[in-house]
Amino acid sequence: MGLKDSIQKRRERSKTPEVFEPDAFTRVAAILEAFGLNGESFLRLLDEEPVSRTVARALAREGPRKASVPLPLFALVDPSEFAPLETILSRVQCPYLPWAASPEEVLLSRPLYALDPSIPPQRLKRYSYAFLYRYYAAKKRAPEASHG
Repeated sequence: MGLKDSIQKRRERSKTPEVFEPDAFTRVAAILEAFGLNGESFLRLLDEEPVSRTVARALAREGPRKASVPLPLFALVDPSEFAPLETILSRVQCPYLPWAASPEEVLLSRPLYALDPSIPPQRLKRYSYAFLYRYYAAKKRAPEASHG
């Protein structure tokens, strides 16, 4: 086997298939559709609902494990829903949004990121954001309580 063949085989072995992940717009549109919400009502939730109520509601519905939402390859939304979805995305812009799987997780993505910006993606995929929020909030309070 020549140099050319060995290089070619090495390149073939190192290639890993790319997994397609829908963008944030598609994810949020699919979540709202799956849970029967429209953009305007979700924006009101975003403005008015405190984090503690969102956490309690999410834990009552989901528990610690994450529920899955079927995601399309791309979102087809009504033109009247496009502007509210864009507003939601601009207000919730956060690195944890790609793993959100429910309206509560969309709402909790920013507070969770503010609480701990270094949560590993594997944990975000597996556990609900409400469970993670409570876990990291307790973890953050624990050292303060022991020193105080």
